[in-house]
Amino acid sequence: MENTHKYLISSDRDLNWGIVVNTVGKAVIQSGYTMYPPDNGHPEEFYFNLRQGRVLETYQLLYIAYGQGSYYTTKEQKIDIKAGDILILKPGVWHSYSPDKKTGWHEYWIGFHGRNIDSRFTNNFFDSEQVLYHIGLRDDVVELYEQAIRVAHSERVAHQQYLAGIANLLLGMTMYYDRNQYFAESNLIEQINQAKIIMHEKILNPVTPEEIAREVNMSYSWFRKKFKEYTGFSPAQYIIELRIQRAKKLLANTDMSIKEIAYYLNFDNLSYFSQIFKKQVDYTPVSYRRTFRVDKKENIEN
Repeated sequence: MENTHKYLISSDRDLNWGIVVNTVGKAVIQSGYTMYPPDNGHPEEFYFNLRQGRVLETYQLLYIAYGQGSYYTTKEQKIDIKAGDILILKPGVWHSYSPDKKTGWHEYWIGFHGRNIDSRFTNNFFDSEQVLYHIGLRDDVVELYEQAIRVAHSERVAHQQYLAGIANLLLGMTMYYDRNQYFAESNLIEQINQAKIIMHEKILNPVTPEEIAREVNMSYSWFRKKFKEYTGFSPAQYIIELRIQRAKKLLANTDMSIKEIAYYLNFDNLSYFSQIFKKQVDYTPVSYRRTFRVDKKENIEN
């Protein structure tokens, strides 16, 4: 693995894309190293002294592909880092980090900023206090960093938009792999998937989230908490979403009346069904049928 890095500039047009990349690179830090970071041409705003630390103006994703080390939240407090960990370094936050001299490490990084990235954090997709994510050793992650390095060095037209896509994908993969690894290690995936199957199978039957929790051998409060963490929906919301999706198909593909559909899917009454449908789909049942009715489209085509 050859050490390399690239620092990039961006235009106002690039900024309007929503994400711009300002640095990308990789480095092998050998065991027994004498200096970290190595003095190899990094600009002053990115170079840092281990004891003094640094404060970045932009985000960085730092991935450790080999070895181990430490991340310092203060000069006295540290977090252990190991191969397969990725750190989200946030702007305006003091930090420092270094590899263990016994192992060294292989590091990849990409730095970026923009309104689209800011929105990931202001909308709480990521915990503002969390830095370290356990995503495991991933060939696909390494290849994305390598791809970003190649694109950055080429600096061909629209390279910033290409790099923005890679940075956004790496951020999404960080969330995906970290959360799924957590659930896999806690053996919750099988129980949650079982609950989802029950919800699908009993979509036409009046089943409560409490009953489903009992069927998968979980307390309701724990089931509700973990189900929402995994799916993004509470159990009750998930059941309603399944019924709304079925309602959309029935409205578009059958002659059932809206009242029949509401009762077929176990909504308490037509008014409640219409209210929930409008909230979820942004159409009333009547306007949805008028817009998406399949036989209407076939008549137009014919």
